[in-house]
Amino acid sequence: MLKATAAAGVTAFVGQTRGQDSTPASAGAAAPAAGPAPAASKPLEKFTPVVGMQIGALPLAKEDLDRLLETLRERGGINTLFVFAYGHVARWVPMAQQGFRGGNFAIPHMQYYKDTHFTYEDMRAPEFADVDILERTMKATRKHGFKTYALIEEADKEAVVPAWQELYEIDSHGRKQAAQPGGPCSNNPLYRGFTQGLAEDYLRSYGVDGFMWSSERQGGMTSAMGAWHHGGGSDPTKGTCFCEHCLKKAAALNIDAGRAKEGFAKLERFIRDGRARQRPRDGYFVSFFRLLLAYPELLQWESLWVNSRTQFMTDLRNRVKSVNPDTPVGFHVWHNASFSPFYRAEIDFTGMAKNADFIKPVLYNVSAGERMTSFVNSVGRTIFGDIPQPEILQMLYAMFDYKELPFEKVGAAGFSTDYIAREVQRTLDDIGPAKVPVYAGLDIDIPGAGAKYTPESVKQSVMAAFNSGARGVIFARNYAEMKPANLGGVRAALDELGLS
Repeated sequence: MLKATAAAGVTAFVGQTRGQDSTPASAGAAAPAAGPAPAASKPLEKFTPVVGMQIGALPLAKEDLDRLLETLRERGGINTLFVFAYGHVARWVPMAQQGFRGGNFAIPHMQYYKDTHFTYEDMRAPEFADVDILERTMKATRKHGFKTYALIEEADKEAVVPAWQELYEIDSHGRKQAAQPGGPCSNNPLYRGFTQGLAEDYLRSYGVDGFMWSSERQGGMTSAMGAWHHGGGSDPTKGTCFCEHCLKKAAALNIDAGRAKEGFAKLERFIRDGRARQRPRDGYFVSFFRLLLAYPELLQWESLWVNSRTQFMTDLRNRVKSVNPDTPVGFHVWHNASFSPFYRAEIDFTGMAKNADFIKPVLYNVSAGERMTSFVNSVGRTIFGDIPQPEILQMLYAMFDYKELPFEKVGAAGFSTDYIAREVQRTLDDIGPAKVPVYAGLDIDIPGAGAKYTPESVKQSVMAAFNSGARGVIFARNYAEMKPANLGGVRAALDELGLS
């Protein structure tokens, strides 16, 4: 078992201080979600941090924006909005899903979508049809000195617009996969044209201050494995992508698609048997590794997916830079990187930093406990099925260098702020000489988190991020979910750190 350690004091990093609070490590340790309150820290070297808020179309279309922005600044020190300006997922608006269509909540300027087959009617959201939320938002944010970033997200649900059906991935059985773990295909030229056109439209037509691209998906093999939080009930037959564009790319790389499909069929059976508690004679992990040896095409197909996503990100940023080289483009990194060693291996911050103006690792410490236990439950019935779940958790802690509560406590308590500090530092270390800034993604009032949010827990999360070298924080999931009192913890932290 891991031993509890206490990291004391503050060490210098890039002209800033890095504080670490004491945290639990052993199976019997106990501590609140935010960890013990750290000793009072001296103010950081003065800089202007990005203090961002993710926000959907409903408040931006309906609320008094002068009052909203004044409240966000006074209560939370917010200075940047990350706007869900396009989307087919109702919860980001937020609205009820029934009857919701979504799309572009700004006005599509169709000259930027020549590489797609979309019409204006395909793109324009019917909700708030009399409001251009980007025009309305940009007028208000410029007036109040806020920055406005467009948050371009890969939706985890299928769009009801017929024109979208051609953009989605195809699984190994030839079926369309439009919802998580599937979604639009990075190699599909229509999807590439849409995403790059959307970015150019928002930049040229509205002058947005920057972009953040978000993808909470992974390759076909890890998706079939159910290797993500809340992935235990996923369908292992939905491994992607075998669309015509991916098949063409695989052929150029001499990857045998037929063998890959055979491997996926074997993997499907392995996952189903594991969930049915049918243990292989040689155990779960040995059998899984034997499958990879027999079908290395599984890893090749996973690598094809990951490399295609990386190229997609590169091309998106290049499109923005071709319009305005000074416009920042950053990347949101899915929370799964904190739980899955497989997904974590696919996220290369060193490589990402070569093509990013900032990186936002999701570090939702309050919801992390419940999400981690759900991940353990998923892989604990298959790949790591030989090991009791509490020991799987300790193994993951050792892999990730976490010092958190044991299995029976962490779901209800969440992770400590030491987790935030360690992950910010790890990201900065991986970025290295590129010196790309890290904007820590922090959670406030995410439904189903398990642990409770308080103004003090929010304050300690913010302090851990900045004391560890972050140059910004972005609050998630969505402004509409957050309680005003908890947002007040942000201002308290900025005041104490001297960053107000």
